[in-house]
Amino acid sequence: MAGNLKFTMDQKDIVRFLTTTIDSFIQDRLFNKEQRTQHKEQCAERLAIEDGSYDKDTEVEYSNQAILAYLDWGIEALEEAINTYNMETKLARLDYAEKMLQVCAMLNPKQKTAGVPNYYLSAWAHLNLSYLWKLRNNVQNCVFHALEMFIVDPFFSRIDFAPELWKNLFLPHMSSIVGWYSEERHRLMMEVIPDSSDLSFTADFDQFFNESLVFSMRPHQLDKLQKMEQLYGESLDENTRLYAKYYKDCMNSDSTSGKKVAPMLPIAEPPMTPMHELSRSVPDFVKFGPILPKSAGFSLTPRSKDGVNETIRLEFIHINFRFFESVFTCVFVFCMCSTIQYQKVCYIGLYHLRLIIPVLSGC
Repeated sequence: MAGNLKFTMDQKDIVRFLTTTIDSFIQDRLFNKEQRTQHKEQCAERLAIEDGSYDKDTEVEYSNQAILAYLDWGIEALEEAINTYNMETKLARLDYAEKMLQVCAMLNPKQKTAGVPNYYLSAWAHLNLSYLWKLRNNVQNCVFHALEMFIVDPFFSRIDFAPELWKNLFLPHMSSIVGWYSEERHRLMMEVIPDSSDLSFTADFDQFFNESLVFSMRPHQLDKLQKMEQLYGESLDENTRLYAKYYKDCMNSDSTSGKKVAPMLPIAEPPMTPMHELSRSVPDFVKFGPILPKSAGFSLTPRSKDGVNETIRLEFIHINFRFFESVFTCVFVFCMCSTIQYQKVCYIGLYHLRLIIPVLSGC
């Protein structure tokens, strides 16, 4: 359905599309207890990782502990409401869950609670509030909270909370951004492959998204790739938030019987205008932007196993590479007045050095 979404829809069509898509997504989640349980465990794993990296000498205030408890109690009460057949019990548990979840939903997204970003807690609360209002048969509030989740935290909403919903609501508008990233990565990978004229390699477009190629990159190429992926992710987040606000304005405008002026459709623009559009298909996992593993907690900076910042390690390798390269260059200049055999030795030394250093950077 997402692939057939047309940008020429009028406001009523957009509201109908939002209502149908979000209602279907929430309904599927409510029916799938195993998926809800798995999702809660994944989110708890991310919280645990962040708690492990939190300064143990820092005393966690009671208010911060209470906020995390409210979220947990709210989710548990919601689960009880979903599983019970007693209507009186269901309504009571829903009322209790709403009070608990609203505390987290109204957190300041620019601050943290016990080391956890508030925008993550708030988005998680909005997702569960969307479940709650669906159980109360209030589809409009259900849609509002789902959209607010993407506004508060577009990144984790895209990769953790509701990737299927993001794919239906927002991905159709991100084609120019995905195209830009695909072309920029294509250009960078063409510098990495051993022989860019090898048609057996370049004919397979998926090869340019093969992570094994990253291990062949030199430090400056790795740095360029990381900056490009960061820019790509930020662009997806910014435009996801932009369209979520637009969708929310459409819902608000429609609910006031046309008294408000219809909101203007935003345009998602890539960080840079691509030279040309790629006609080949882009793998689905690329469209969601950089994915942050659960084991990484909430840190966008890669960490090595011993806790040392990955950036520092790459910089160290880069410096050593420059040092050895300079040594071989000096030897080469010295041998210019000597035999051709010595010159060949220097060429071979430089060649193998450029192959070995990128491999070490992937260790």
